[in-house]
Amino acid sequence: MTPEALRRLVLALPETSEAPHFERTSFRTRGKIFATLARDGREAMVKLPDPEEAEELIAASPETYFSHGAWTTRSGALGVRLAKIDAARMRQLVTAAWKSLATQRALAALAGATKPRRRPPAG
Repeated sequence: MTPEALRRLVLALPETSEAPHFERTSFRTRGKIFATLARDGREAMVKLPDPEEAEELIAASPETYFSHGAWTTRSGALGVRLAKIDAARMRQLVTAAWKSLATQRALAALAGATKPRRRPPAG
């Protein structure tokens, strides 16, 4: 996955903004960070709602996932090597992180955007 593809994926989520965060770019909803992108574009961080999931992913696929340190992993922060992850899996991780912080209005907007539209009955 490229940094540009990640940025498009994340910013397509309702009520999401981009802002600097130290040496990284952060992605936020309601002012809270749910993902970051390294300046060089090689890695991202996704804040998963379940810290155990982050630990399990790191243990299962250390070539793709990593920790920025024990304190970050305990809070659900998962490092991701962008060159090693496909877009579908990254979308799952980012969406889970975003959903854990999103407003009900934003969740409804996403649900509305992903549901197929039904035509009204002819009549």
